[in-house]
Amino acid sequence: MERNVERTVKVLRRLDAHDPDLIEIRFDLMKSTTKISQIRNATDRPLIATNRRKDQAGLFPGTEQDRLATLQRAAVESFDYVDIELKTANVDKIAHRVKQNGSSVIVSYHNERFTPSKNVLTSILAREKRAGADICKIVSTAKSYHDSLRCLEFVSTQALRSRLVCFAMGRLGIPSRVLSPIFGAYFTFASYVPGRESAPGQLTIASMRNLYRELQA
Repeated sequence: MERNVERTVKVLRRLDAHDPDLIEIRFDLMKSTTKISQIRNATDRPLIATNRRKDQAGLFPGTEQDRLATLQRAAVESFDYVDIELKTANVDKIAHRVKQNGSSVIVSYHNERFTPSKNVLTSILAREKRAGADICKIVSTAKSYHDSLRCLEFVSTQALRSRLVCFAMGRLGIPSRVLSPIFGAYFTFASYVPGRESAPGQLTIASMRNLYRELQA
């Protein structure tokens, strides 16, 4: 989540040492995105383009038209995935256009207040699929460790039928962040260094890998 393309390119070059499986580029704070091709050319790793709106745990200050234009430009520039919020108006049409431009679509839902019930999670997943998601992403906020368990149980029952990313944010959501891939989630998120987290409860790549080694996962 850098403020310009040049800084993003520098970080990408340092990231190779951490050997990430894929990299999310957050455009929320980027003042100019006219040089997106430089980001794509800086790494061979799969890239996710995200430009998160404020009501979905993001920081983008501009218009909805500008926000979506950046995501479409990322698709044209060969980003592997484009993240579109489920609450986006005409999300199905936008997802279709992203696919026409060559990217796979992540349809995402974020809840900064709580973790919905299993029935609501199931409903959200169905809506994301109808919107055209290649990968469905559901991120809640944990008010207790039971919320982490709810996310993990949901992943374990749904991951065989869906490419699903699901965990809870916050300190109490850390177990779901770490364990969700073991339960079948398509991937999870980590920060490349301490202090550069893009969401509460995010651990570093090194911490996550150490935990997986301890779990022999």
